[in-house]
Amino acid sequence: MDLPGENNFCSLKLDEARTVINSMSRTNISQDVIEKYPNNELYPTLDYIYQILLEDDIDEQLTGYQDVAGLSDMEKPFYDILGEKYPPSPNTNVALSQTKSNHNSDTCIPSSNNLSFTKDYRSESLLAKEFQRGVEEGKKFLPTINNLAIDLHVSRLSLDKAHTNKSSEIELEEETAHGLPKTRKSSTDAGLNLLERRNSKMSMLCAEETTRDEMFDKVLLYHGEEYAREEITRLQEIRKCQANQKENLEDSIDFESLLVQCSEAIALNNRNKAEELIKEIRKHVSPVGSGAQRLACILTDGLEARMDGTGTETYRQLVSKQISTREILKAYHMYITASPLLKISYCFANGYICKVAENASRIHIIDLGITFGFQWPPLIQALAKRKGGAPKLRITGIDLPQPGFRPAERLKQIGVRLEEYAKSFGVPFEYHCIASLWDSIRIDDLKIDDEEVLIVNSMFRFKQVRDETFAKDSARNQVLNLMQQIKPKVFVLGIFSVYFSPFFTTRFRKVLLQYSMLFDMLDTLVPWDDEGRQLMERALLAPPIFNLVACEGHDRVERPETYKQWHKRISQAGFKQLPLDQDIIKDCNIKLKSGYHEGFFIEKENDWLLQGWKGRINYALSVWEPELE
Repeated sequence: MDLPGENNFCSLKLDEARTVINSMSRTNISQDVIEKYPNNELYPTLDYIYQILLEDDIDEQLTGYQDVAGLSDMEKPFYDILGEKYPPSPNTNVALSQTKSNHNSDTCIPSSNNLSFTKDYRSESLLAKEFQRGVEEGKKFLPTINNLAIDLHVSRLSLDKAHTNKSSEIELEEETAHGLPKTRKSSTDAGLNLLERRNSKMSMLCAEETTRDEMFDKVLLYHGEEYAREEITRLQEIRKCQANQKENLEDSIDFESLLVQCSEAIALNNRNKAEELIKEIRKHVSPVGSGAQRLACILTDGLEARMDGTGTETYRQLVSKQISTREILKAYHMYITASPLLKISYCFANGYICKVAENASRIHIIDLGITFGFQWPPLIQALAKRKGGAPKLRITGIDLPQPGFRPAERLKQIGVRLEEYAKSFGVPFEYHCIASLWDSIRIDDLKIDDEEVLIVNSMFRFKQVRDETFAKDSARNQVLNLMQQIKPKVFVLGIFSVYFSPFFTTRFRKVLLQYSMLFDMLDTLVPWDDEGRQLMERALLAPPIFNLVACEGHDRVERPETYKQWHKRISQAGFKQLPLDQDIIKDCNIKLKSGYHEGFFIEKENDWLLQGWKGRINYALSVWEPELE
């Protein structure tokens, strides 16, 4: 038989090619073909097609065996991981015998290919065995099923433990109120049920969180000074009623001395003494006790984590916890009702914005550290009442990315909320958010429009730009240089005016002193069991305190500076400080005297507006403009 040419051969149908291949071998190729292809040019092509056809036959004949035996080898380890017994297949032996018989009856498969397949199968079996061995080794490091029920809201921190216990009691009361039996559950069942409920809550907070309702309007919008006085009076009356209820719990222990001694022992690596002091402190503190006791709880948690080397890990767990904007709103409401400091800060900033953009038809605000955006609903409300109609407002909200898979989710929710307020007040509005490290932002990201009045605003978040050195290329100076390059009309700055030393023991004393002032303020003005206070302490105060005590180096993100340090830094960046506007200062004084405690004060120094409690400065505010080149 004459073989077809090489080109024509490749175009034959499969059945024809199979006939040709099965009816030939290299020993019976005609002399004409050998003479036509003297260099064996056709042999590689024929051999290649020959191997493909043989592999096709093998697949058809061994399908049953591979499906049963091979698949079971791959499935069984996964059943072992799940702790279940792999069900035996009754058809395995039948399929195997059929495969062997079919395999032996087929004369087209040479012995060399039989050997090749056997090697392949043995290789797969060895891989399966190695995989199984790896699974067995890995199972040694897996937790038991009880430990798989991780409560993401519980940590070693005292404040979190108290909150978790209280939440469990509330859930038990709710079940009883709805007619459900008050039964004791095993720890495993309780943990799994709690995990399931909280996971559903967490996913809800991430996906569909309330953007605006009556509570948001009550807290965020301006209702007049008379309404503010009523709220302040209400809180003060509750505090007076509880003033004498816990006199026996007032501190008789010198927490300051014990905490300082403990910090010094940890700095000297005297673990035994530090452990004894921590044990002694924990005997007398309570996360729901007096202000000194609550602060001591947080500081002790930080000292213990620092001693154990778990500070960074625990801090990351703290800041990665999901907490709804509604809960933060409760803490914010408590704070502005008890203290005028934040309310005065927003009045100061918004007052300057309205004054600078008095005749502007378009305003663009770049908010460095927008946080939850609570500053802007009252500004939108004020712009709506402006003579001549409301301008078009554009806000660019900048903040650090959140941990997890949706780093900009909270920033987007802020935009939805502000858009609803703007729509209700008839203010044309546009929102843009940037979730990024501030020093990585470029001018193009800000979408500057020369026809807009540009204003940069930053309230108390510059402390988390980590590099506080005065070098020209430091992170803080890079951000300020960027702000200077875009030439805003004004730069409104609010800072937490304190400096914490890079040396641990000195820094610890300063942290103890500074936050004692804040906890004393809360203790004087807010009931001990107030929900907003507990939320504020757990979600807003505990993380920065813990970070200052337990973390070092790059992991210490809390790095505030005094207003004098910031004055020098901003001046060097090419900004000129503006004098304080007397009308705005007058409005701030009105808010201060609208029923708040006499311990609060505001004062002016070098065109900075300083605020604090009982003679100690807490916040500092100022306004700047870029210098002309």
